[in-house]
Amino acid sequence: MTLQGRYFVPVCLYPHTKYRTEAGVTALFAKYIAPSREYLIIVADRLLVLDRLITGRYFTVNSAISKARREAEQVSSLIERIARKVGAGASGRVVYWDEVGETAEFGEFAAQLRQAVSADAFLARAIEEFIDRRVKRFGAGSEPDREREHERDYLLSEVCMSVYCTEVLGFCNEVWERPPAPEIPDPLKLLYAHRPELVTRVTGRPVVRKLHFLYPEADRSADQIDNAAPA
Repeated sequence: MTLQGRYFVPVCLYPHTKYRTEAGVTALFAKYIAPSREYLIIVADRLLVLDRLITGRYFTVNSAISKARREAEQVSSLIERIARKVGAGASGRVVYWDEVGETAEFGEFAAQLRQAVSADAFLARAIEEFIDRRVKRFGAGSEPDREREHERDYLLSEVCMSVYCTEVLGFCNEVWERPPAPEIPDPLKLLYAHRPELVTRVTGRPVVRKLHFLYPEADRSADQIDNAAPA
């Protein structure tokens, strides 16, 4: 199996995702994941937990984790059922976030990448701007410092998982449901547009990641920081 035939799909569990529907999951397999293609689908329950801790929708960490896992199980079961239905059940894996995120290899890699991103003045400044914007808009406001830390963890976790799955594990085609809206942070775009050499330095190999969109609406493809430029 060549890299060109390997796909990574992060499934975020926001309320209106099409991946909660049979039609949306069927569209994913029809467009990108034929039975002959190898895939890794990660249901991002960990990111949902962090989001809910930022917004204060759940009072405790345990309640946020429990609720996120129940939702992830429903979505994972749907994806696996559709995969079997279209004959792709044996060509890939559907896993929860921690099944990759809690491995020793990922932990070591993520620590290196987080350090490299945080040490880059341009990326660190942009991420802090993203954090300020998101917490001011969506944070519960009761513990702003803790909400900022959860948002930082969310953004850096998302970056590390994407780079690890595409560049290290070799699932080089990453499929997002749709382009982020202009107000949604996209540090991955800044990383690959302005600091691809940082990815190469951490992974020890040339960049291979290619980004695709299941629903590539034109009005959702605006730059996340219109005037951002490398320092």
